[in-house]
Amino acid sequence: RSLLILQIFMARAKTAQAKTQVELAHYQYMLPRLTRMWTHLSRQKGGIGMRGGAGEKELETDRRLVRDKIALLRKQLVKIEKQSTLRRKNRGRKVRVALVGYTNVGKSTLMRLLTKADVFAEDKLFATVDSTVRKVFWEGIPFLMTDTVGFIRKLPTTLVESFKSTLVEIVEADVLLHVVDVSHPTFEEHIKVVKET
Repeated sequence: RSLLILQIFMARAKTAQAKTQVELAHYQYMLPRLTRMWTHLSRQKGGIGMRGGAGEKELETDRRLVRDKIALLRKQLVKIEKQSTLRRKNRGRKVRVALVGYTNVGKSTLMRLLTKADVFAEDKLFATVDSTVRKVFWEGIPFLMTDTVGFIRKLPTTLVESFKSTLVEIVEADVLLHVVDVSHPTFEEHIKVVKET
């Protein structure tokens, strides 16, 4: 289940932040699952004064390479998140409305209708992986609307980082507009999951 959700996120991530978050989640998911059959990582040959000498097993080398990649991705995310924070501050004092809801309930479709913007909307799980912000005028009143990643029951812990940008947008919003697909047979469970998240 976790791997399937990760693969969906990988295929749909568009921004540098989302791609980096998903790649980090992927490596964090794979690290405890490494076996000697892991062959797609390049092997590093050890030399004098280098790690990876003749005594280091391939599995240990793979783990070290993955840990190094995780550390690099975390550093990249810190830089990207600083830029995102600056962008949010530059939005001024406009009222912020965040659309929240379970995955595939129609948040992006609603955003598209309200903003008249070309926001990607499709009838599939996690069609939106990146938070999208658009300016809206409703009866002459301007505000910013954010389309967020849809939530899901039992979110894999490795994906929490991928939801971080969405959660920040939600925390900083003035209004949360909870979108619910009442035609879904388990919509009450969806409401509960979103409220808990």
